[in-house]
Amino acid sequence: MIFKQTAYLFIGLLYLLSSLIPGYAFQNDLEQKINEIEKIKDVASAVHQLTLLENNEELTSIQKCKILHAKAIVYYSQDKFDEALKAFQKTKNFASTNKLKKEEALVNKYIGIIHYYQGSNQEALDFYQKSLKYFTQADTPVEHANLLNNIALVYAAMGDTLSALDQYQKAEQLYLNYGTIEDQIDIRGNIAELYLRLKLHDSAITLLLEVLEQKQLLNDQDGIATTYADLGVSYKHAKQYKKALYYTEQALNYYQKNNRDYYIAAQLNNLSDLYNQQLEADLAINYAEAAIGVAKLSKNQNAEVGALYELAVGLFHLGYVEESLTQLDLSHEKALKMNYQQQINNNLALYSLIYAYQKNNKEALSTQQDYINEFYKHTNDQTNKRLVRYESEQLKEKVRNLEQTTKLQELERQKLNQERNFTIVIIIFIFISAFYLYRRIKDIRSKGELAKKIKIRTLELVELTQELQLANQVKSQFLANMSHEIRTPLTAVIGQSEAILSGEIKGECLSKEVKVIHSNSLHVLDLINSILDLSKIEANKLELDLHHQDLHGVFIELINMFLDQAKSKGLSFIITHRLPTPFIIKFDAFRLKQILINLCANAIKFTQHGSVELSVYVSNNQLIFKVTDTGIGMSDTQIQDIFKSFTQGDSSISRRFGGSGLGLSLSKQLASIMQGEIKVESELNVGSVFSFILPCDYSFGVDDKFEITQVLDKPKISDDVSCKGLVILADDYEDNLRIIERILTTMGLEVLTALNGKEAVEHYKNSKPSLILLDIQMPEMDGIEAFNVLRQQGCEVPIVALTANAMSHEIDEYLSLGFDGHLKKPIERQLFINTIVKYCCDSHKAKEQEEKVSNIDTSDLVERFRSNLVLEQEDLILHLKNNDNEKLANLAHRIAGAGQMFGFTELSEKAIAVEYAIKNDLPDIHVFTQYLLNEIDAVLW
Repeated sequence: MIFKQTAYLFIGLLYLLSSLIPGYAFQNDLEQKINEIEKIKDVASAVHQLTLLENNEELTSIQKCKILHAKAIVYYSQDKFDEALKAFQKTKNFASTNKLKKEEALVNKYIGIIHYYQGSNQEALDFYQKSLKYFTQADTPVEHANLLNNIALVYAAMGDTLSALDQYQKAEQLYLNYGTIEDQIDIRGNIAELYLRLKLHDSAITLLLEVLEQKQLLNDQDGIATTYADLGVSYKHAKQYKKALYYTEQALNYYQKNNRDYYIAAQLNNLSDLYNQQLEADLAINYAEAAIGVAKLSKNQNAEVGALYELAVGLFHLGYVEESLTQLDLSHEKALKMNYQQQINNNLALYSLIYAYQKNNKEALSTQQDYINEFYKHTNDQTNKRLVRYESEQLKEKVRNLEQTTKLQELERQKLNQERNFTIVIIIFIFISAFYLYRRIKDIRSKGELAKKIKIRTLELVELTQELQLANQVKSQFLANMSHEIRTPLTAVIGQSEAILSGEIKGECLSKEVKVIHSNSLHVLDLINSILDLSKIEANKLELDLHHQDLHGVFIELINMFLDQAKSKGLSFIITHRLPTPFIIKFDAFRLKQILINLCANAIKFTQHGSVELSVYVSNNQLIFKVTDTGIGMSDTQIQDIFKSFTQGDSSISRRFGGSGLGLSLSKQLASIMQGEIKVESELNVGSVFSFILPCDYSFGVDDKFEITQVLDKPKISDDVSCKGLVILADDYEDNLRIIERILTTMGLEVLTALNGKEAVEHYKNSKPSLILLDIQMPEMDGIEAFNVLRQQGCEVPIVALTANAMSHEIDEYLSLGFDGHLKKPIERQLFINTIVKYCCDSHKAKEQEEKVSNIDTSDLVERFRSNLVLEQEDLILHLKNNDNEKLANLAHRIAGAGQMFGFTELSEKAIAVEYAIKNDLPDIHVFTQYLLNEIDAVLW
């Protein structure tokens, strides 16, 4: 009887399977496509492909709903919460219209998650409750547990720890019965966060370390980063600041590497809090301001409210009470709207300190911190007891579950012994039949797909062949152009060099011939730089260096560069504008000058008689540069090709005027990167007008008067503004010595350099200096030792500390020792010049000296610094291999100071990280050193 029923069941199963396999196959293909699309990092591309799937008219309602849901998930996974919220709302409306209750419940859960991330706790709770109505009744215990877990997080954020604990208890029981090991680990991490809110730091740390170990075994990178962040907060409250800083920075590095702005804001806020607790207000303010900026960008209201509070604490510490109160008001207003109870309590405590302010800021801040700790200690006693009872009940429940499981297993074992053999035979037979049926269907489909792929691949090969032929033509054109352009100046360089070496050039003509070599060498260098810039643009690696600057400085440089060149050809070169003075806008001065120099140089090159004029004006929030000449002009056909690489108007122009044809192509692409454009108007044998249009946000009105600027001669600095005297300069890094020495000699001063304090003392004995500049950190004898020795020997000359150690307490220490002043590295030229003028020049000559120093060419020193980095790199590797951390820290300190001095900011930051890691005995010093070695490679190549 049992066998007959089983046979009927099997025949029915086969029939149902054969009829449903095409539908299942389509469903599986659709889900596979959706999964693949969700992994695409480019949001626009992923949404586009999902839209194409959505347009299939054969889709069922539930399939279309899954595609709409997948669109929302794409936005959500990239932290684009506003777009995700709109997409989820559209999915919710569709699911509600088509009565898809499960899909609507899932959408409600995700909308609640987004509101939670944005700090809207009450809205998050409302949507979670709507979703809970479905999952409480549905047979989906894991989904039910996930929702309870999310609700607990909201209650915890709102300060209702008892409700949060109840939800965690229900969720964990479901996870123990039905969830995976990952689910159980996640909820333990959330309970650890609850420990943090209850100030049970030791318990939180113990639990988090267990969670971290499990996350590492599972290679869950996001989970590891989250646990790092929680450990940072736990160690911070436990006052173990070094460990707190280490784990918080580990989390921050991960989120920065993956561009997760929402989480970056939270970690910056944690760092601000960490430094406030250590009474390092300057660093706390810096991190708080950074956190506010990123939080606004990512709409992380929790981080923004917290960072405003930390900024208020830092300002209060420094004595800026009114500014502190302003920031605290902003934090409190937002916290009240969010029902963020913990932040409200913190704000109230700081309000009490501000209202009771009596000038002793540090003591006030310390008292406020004690108040918060005591407040939580008393208010959480009841919850702590509940938590202990909860853990005890959990242990008992696990014992009961174990006993019941043992009995059930025994019963199941007896039942399985009776049915196992028969069941195995039936299952194997069903699977074999289903397998052969599936293979038949798959073979039919595979043949169709193979024919389609062959057709597509054939078309791709045809297109690839055409692209390779075109690339070969471009390569041949490039090699021909570059061969001609590079060989021409190199022929002159080699010919003149051979003539000099063979003695054919007389002594009085030697300078002239060297100038020819120098001119042609610069031409080759300019050509190579243009090719490299084009390569960077094509590889999308050219970045703009934007700063607020006065545009008039660019005008002065253009006049200095082209006035003599124009006069030598008998042309007039003028710049006309209607801009106020100064005209401050944010732009990349180097790239703007590169474009204007190309346009002006071409205009002068192709103009034989008449004038070249650069006019500048603002119209409709656009800054417009027009270069007008009376040169040879161009035809319409020539205009079509002038912006192509390696192209000029025609071959005759190339023969008459020379050039590679790269300038306008490069300028066009640079303009595009700057969100601008270049237009051209021209008439053959009449002249040309090139217009460079650049978007411009400015705060100055346009004068009615049309000003004309025409400089007849380059500005000169008279010799009578030079300073006089001797300066002793001590620094253990030769590259630093060279650049500072050049500034001082340009100002007219004599300089004696020393590599340590001992040499500086010897120089003083043998000379009469007007000023002594001492680096603090030097070998043999540091700056402070040298200062003491000099004063003991009766030295009354002003001595200024010159160092990268520029923290406020360090500056106070130098001044308290008796230093006459302090200058930080990298050099801030205006402050540096004012200090030197104070001791070596008349005070009214500071502006002239600033103008004089601004024209210093340090390009040779920069190249020499880069060359020396090769040796520094070898020393870093040697010290790292020998585990000589002291020498490694000293070398990193030197590289940090010099890197900032020569404009290599990232190099300096990596070196500072190495020095900091060694001084604070952090783990993974070799990792920080490898980052520094990689950055040196980037600088060199």
